[in-house]
Amino acid sequence: MATIKNIHDYGDIINLPYKKSKKYKHMSQKDRAAQFAPFAALTGHKQLIHETQRITEEKREIDENKQQILNQKLNYFIETKEKVKITYFKKDARKAGGSYQTMIQSIKKLDMNNKIITLQNKQIINLSDIYEIEAIDHND
Repeated sequence: MATIKNIHDYGDIINLPYKKSKKYKHMSQKDRAAQFAPFAALTGHKQLIHETQRITEEKREIDENKQQILNQKLNYFIETKEKVKITYFKKDARKAGGSYQTMIQSIKKLDMNNKIITLQNKQIINLSDIYEIEAIDHND
């Protein structure tokens, strides 16, 4: 009858010299450690969940009356060159909808042919994306 060997008894091999392989190149510690790194079967899944959870909103439509007021404000602020608080819709690059952005800046140029404005910081905004333009309260 065969004797059962204790699996924790490595006495027969513990002191043997290390044999380098002639067939395979020595693996670096970094590469060896990478073998035991967690396996991500669903690569990108976490990012996809975060992207799905990110909320966008629909662009609000403005009526003709508000559009006329915006046009008057635009012309006034271009002439005065004062800084304004401008709120505009920015379309999302990845999904339907977008978000409303607000910035304080002077309007440098109005281009009615292309229906855009250029701000002093060289940012370009479509006229149809502008939702509000307000004077800045200099007392703040």
